[in-house]
Amino acid sequence: MEQVLQRAEGVPLYAVETIRMLVDRGQLAERDGVLTVTGTLGALEIPDTLHALIASRLDGVSPVERSLLQDAAVLGQSFSISALAAVSGRDPAALATPLRDLVRKELLALDTDPRSPERGQYGFVQGLIREVAYGTLAKPERRAKHLAAAGYFEGLDDEELVGVVATHYAEAQRATAEGRERDSLAARAREWLTRAGRRALALGSPEQALTYLEQGLALTQDPAERAALLDTAGDAAFRTDAFERSVAYYEAAIGAHELVGDTDGAGRSTARLAHVLSDGLERVADAVARAQEGLTKLGDTGSERARADLAAMLASLRSSSGSSEQALAWAETACTLAERLDDTELLGRAIGARSAVLFRIGRHREAVMLARGRMALAGIAGSMVEQAMATMLVSVFLFDEDPHEAIRLQLESAELARRAGARSLETVNLLNAVESATNLGQWDDARAALIALRQRDLPGPRQTQLELCEAVLAAFSGDTALAFERLDATADADGTEDMTARANNHRARAEVYLATGDLEAAHRHASAALAEEPSGINSAGALAVQQRAALWLGDRGRAREALTGMEGFRGRWMAAVRLAAEAGVAVLEGRLDEAAAAYTRALDAWRAIDSPLDLALCALDRAILRGPDPARGGEDDEAREIFSRIGATPFLARLDRTAAAARKAG
Repeated sequence: MEQVLQRAEGVPLYAVETIRMLVDRGQLAERDGVLTVTGTLGALEIPDTLHALIASRLDGVSPVERSLLQDAAVLGQSFSISALAAVSGRDPAALATPLRDLVRKELLALDTDPRSPERGQYGFVQGLIREVAYGTLAKPERRAKHLAAAGYFEGLDDEELVGVVATHYAEAQRATAEGRERDSLAARAREWLTRAGRRALALGSPEQALTYLEQGLALTQDPAERAALLDTAGDAAFRTDAFERSVAYYEAAIGAHELVGDTDGAGRSTARLAHVLSDGLERVADAVARAQEGLTKLGDTGSERARADLAAMLASLRSSSGSSEQALAWAETACTLAERLDDTELLGRAIGARSAVLFRIGRHREAVMLARGRMALAGIAGSMVEQAMATMLVSVFLFDEDPHEAIRLQLESAELARRAGARSLETVNLLNAVESATNLGQWDDARAALIALRQRDLPGPRQTQLELCEAVLAAFSGDTALAFERLDATADADGTEDMTARANNHRARAEVYLATGDLEAAHRHASAALAEEPSGINSAGALAVQQRAALWLGDRGRAREALTGMEGFRGRWMAAVRLAAEAGVAVLEGRLDEAAAAYTRALDAWRAIDSPLDLALCALDRAILRGPDPARGGEDDEAREIFSRIGATPFLARLDRTAAAARKAG
């Protein structure tokens, strides 16, 4: 019923008449004394009774006032005197008296709020009055008045008004009879709608961009012009998470490019299509097949630019499916072509693809340097989406070195994506920040972000990541039932074609099982994450859980195996993990003096990184492994304070049980 309330605009009579109309049509039915919607309401029309009522009010004003209301209705819900003068053909000074009378008759209102950006403008008291006034205009009148409005706003030469100009030209075209003049107006409207769509996209309003672009497409028959509009519409749909619509637009764009023999355009549209299939829908195999098909169609003499686009995409796709050698070869091809073409944005994407491959094969420092280079290139190119992508890449690589810097960059990338209107990219960054905040013990921040993200309509892959984040935080907080409820909601995610997504799924499950005390399951899922992605962005976290589960099980062999697996990882965070692992293995092997020194170094390392949860877990490791030996420092109390402060009840309970067992044994 929200639609009815909005339509009524606070006027009870309007609401009552609208409800009566819907009941008469069978769209509302009474059930147990309550009116419920049957079927879909769709756009609400004005009830005949209301139309007649408002029309009678308009009949009661003078011809000049009625004409001005019709002119104003063409301009929209609100309007300026100068715009009304342009549409009506009257002198602005002559409008003051009739406008004042229309305000007195409560058909119009004057905005006098000094804080309002529309101060000094007039507006209809209710939208229904405007609709009825507009409906009384014959098509020739509408056409003439919309053209006058378009000419007025176009003459202001204000880029912010391109959408207004486009709308008036489009309405004028609709009100024109078939023929040469209608075709001419269609071309004019198409030009302005295209400008409006691209501007809206540049300003981070992809939904508005789609509205303009779809209107433009409805007026476009030329295949080359349609191809360009379809490409832009595909980008806009992707940014709004409308992935299936984006696929449809890119498929149509490819067909339009091919129809006019534009193999370059078809190849580049195919690269964008592959990106949507893989990143939006996780159909990696389909994306690879389409990208390779695009290269085949290009042939040996095809456009180098299109080849570079497809090569960069194949590098990313092959990397995410674990084919590192092929990924590196495609990245090399893309980088070589982009350099030769002197295309900064394309070079940045090619370098980013190479960076991702290198990180996955364990060349982490080199990958970070390349990722930072991509950030610099994205800044030069100026694309906000590319800047967000580049910043995100650096952020996920940096956690092993500096978790706090990683969070800062994740939030920076999220803001860039928000400003670009890239919804899914913004969400990924916010969820990455939640994961980082959870690992650092910043749980209030993590919960606040998750609550906000729950209000969004997330696409499948992002919803899975949200459920996993909530599962881990719930498990760490002692809410076992909620943790497993969230894991159950992601049961289908195991079949995803994205290798990183599968690794993330197993890593999150390992963390949940560690917190809930099923150490064998924790070790098994951590090992599964490492099998999926031995050196990827989830690997360091998986190794930490694998090592901890082995230590708490007292399994010397598996603990040493995990320690060996850490040898290829660098960064301050990973160095602290390795120190704690070395200490634990030393305890299990009876090298107690070495273990004591290693634990001291590990705890100091966690303090230097400012990672309180890791510090407390390291102290818990030592408490579990030392047996009845008394604690030598205050680390147990420090860990207890941290666990209590952040609400890590499962770990606090384990620490207390360990302390109680030690006292009993002593």
